[in-house]
Amino acid sequence: MRPRRDPAASEMTKRSFLYFAIFFAIFAVAVPVWALSKEGDADASPEKVAPEDQEAKQLFAVNCGSCHTLDRAGTDGVVGPNLDEIEGGLEGQEQRVLTAILQGVDGRMPAAILQGIQAEEVAAFVAEYAGK
Repeated sequence: MRPRRDPAASEMTKRSFLYFAIFFAIFAVAVPVWALSKEGDADASPEKVAPEDQEAKQLFAVNCGSCHTLDRAGTDGVVGPNLDEIEGGLEGQEQRVLTAILQGVDGRMPAAILQGIQAEEVAAFVAEYAGK
């Protein structure tokens, strides 16, 4: 003998599924579509950098941005120090930044992430824009 199905339970299951489908449609489809349709205003980050710094900005974003936050590069890393929060910035400390890039920092930052002219360009970029 087959057990009888309770029509009320079946209706509740359908209703629960319908609520879940509506919830999913709103949060998985509608919200991202809405967010992507928004355009930032003139004050939105990433902030502008000088045209001659665009290549260094890209190098920083690709090689350093997963760890370091720097608004001017449009990055929001979560592991390394937030370079926007460095009081007084790093202006005039390009060599210090270059040394960190080439030698690493106490096992927290790997050495030689970039080398040569690329390391120099990123060091100059960070020294110019960190803390601003």
